[in-house]
Amino acid sequence: MKAVFFDFDGTLTYKNSNIWKEIWKRCGYDTSRDSYYSKLYSSFISKNITHQQWCDLTCNEFVKAHFTKSDLDDLVDNIQLIDGLSETLSALKENGYSIHIVSGSIDACIDRLLGDNKKYFDSINCNNMVFDENGYLCGIKGTNYDFEGKAKFIEEFKQQTNAKASDLVFVGNGDNDEWAHLAGCKTICINPENTDSNDTKKWHTSIDGVSNLTAILPLLEINTQSQDCTDSQM
Repeated sequence: MKAVFFDFDGTLTYKNSNIWKEIWKRCGYDTSRDSYYSKLYSSFISKNITHQQWCDLTCNEFVKAHFTKSDLDDLVDNIQLIDGLSETLSALKENGYSIHIVSGSIDACIDRLLGDNKKYFDSINCNNMVFDENGYLCGIKGTNYDFEGKAKFIEEFKQQTNAKASDLVFVGNGDNDEWAHLAGCKTICINPENTDSNDTKKWHTSIDGVSNLTAILPLLEINTQSQDCTDSQM
């Protein structure tokens, strides 16, 4: 079983800020280094709070600011998917890959942006925002598959499918993606942000300045030349 696991923000989207940071800003909060936003992140990284506690404390602040589904939709409308997404996903499927999203992003954000591209994914694993009947945020259910959890998901996939680590690829861009290598899979860093992409222990391959996702296909030994020729003749 061959599989590719994608991060979402900054990997399948292009040149956009972290969605969580944008929500904090939308709610009128400071996101500087000394802010509560940054302190919560540090508390999680230092293991003083769990991932779900991080989500709960974050939710408390968003609820105080009366954050709504409409607010989230407005933010998402300013995010763009990376070019070549459909072509890449289609090529992966044609070459027998199972495709997954393993992300610290938000379900409603991913669903809205992917649109018809959602059909290519065998699973989407991310945080879940819960809104009440009036559209106000009332809860955040944290994913089990962010940071260290990304490696956990890949390990679980290996056990469930008897897949070889050599047949599995993780594609990400940031510090919360660095853990994926612990599952023994191949790791590809594109458009790196807040990660040392030259660390060959964490990232087997790194490519910067990627504006079209099809750039990863040669790394998976998928030849798109024949498809390009077909397209040019149509």
